[in-house]
Parts: sequence; structure tokens; C-alpha cells
Amino acid sequence: MIETIIRYIIIVIVLGVIGEVISHLSSKTTDENISTTHYRVKAPSVLKYACMSQFILGLVMFLVFSCFYLKGNETVEMGHLYVSSIFGAIGLYGVAWASIWGVQVDDSQLEIHRIFHTKKVLCITDIGQVIIDKKEAIILYDKMGKKLIKIDALSDNYDHLLNLLKSQNIEISNKYLK
Repeated sequence: MIETIIRYIIIVIVLGVIGEVISHLSSKTTDENISTTHYRVKAPSVLKYACMSQFILGLVMFLVFSCFYLKGNETVEMGHLYVSSIFGAIGLYGVAWASIWGVQVDDSQLEIHRIFHTKKVLCITDIGQVIIDKKEAIILYDKMGKKLIKIDALSDNYDHLLNLLKSQNIEISNKYLK
């Protein structure tokens, strides 16, 4: 029983270190005078902070439940520890996703970064179709019709990418335009 608790505490500490490393690597300062040719379209900053809050809350819940469990409180069971660690792990996954996901734009070249996928580099002319859905998200397709990425309207630098696509005379169809 004590060995299990110690193992979970070690897992929580490792997850905390991973969270801090991800946070440190992705906390680069951004220039307010962003270039219109070199920028990164990324997940909204608030999403990353919400996921970090979920991770920290899961960590705190795990530590509190561990203290009660070790003191022999009969109302706290291993299920509490499982749920709190899973809750924190989901938050940590969200932080990792928000830190990695995005589209790096350099002139007419796009680098698409997604979690658990290799980086995809393509030229702006390789985009075959652009669809704007009912929530104003941009969906990019290649010339073969394969979906490349969906970019939410709340993403940072969304408007810069939309302006670039319009300036390159790429056909943009709005599925829900009346």
C-alpha cells in the first residue's frame, strides 16, 4: 500500500517536471510588431493556461488525497488517487498539445506541427482548397483533397493566415455563407 502511494508520488513529481519543461520551452516572448510574412499560428494562449490549471488542480487533489489515504481515512480510496492523477494527466496532455500544435508561416512556406505527427512542410501553392466552417475555422486541404489541418478562429495569428491565403488567390469557400 505504501509502495503504491510512493510510486504515485514519484509519477506526480515526474509529471510536474515535464509540465514545467513544456511550459519553459513554449514561453518564448512574442514581438508585438509581428511580421506578416514570418509568424506562427498557434492555439489560443488561454487554452494552455486552462490546461495548466487543470494539471495543477489534479496534482493538488492527488497530494491531498494521498495525505488522507496515508493517515488511514476510510472515506478516501485508491479510486480518488486514480481519478486525480488522470485528471492531472489530461491537463498535462492539453498543455503539451497547445505548446506543439500550430502552423509556422515563413513567406510562402507552411510548417504544420501536430502532436504525435511528424512536421509537414509545404508551399502555399500546394494548398488545394480552403474551407471556412460554421464556426469560422479554416480547414486546409492539399491538392489531392486530403485534410491537412483545422485552425480555429480563436487561434493566435488566425487573421494573418487568412489574409495570406486571400492574397495568394487561393479559393476560399465558406460552407455556411448564405
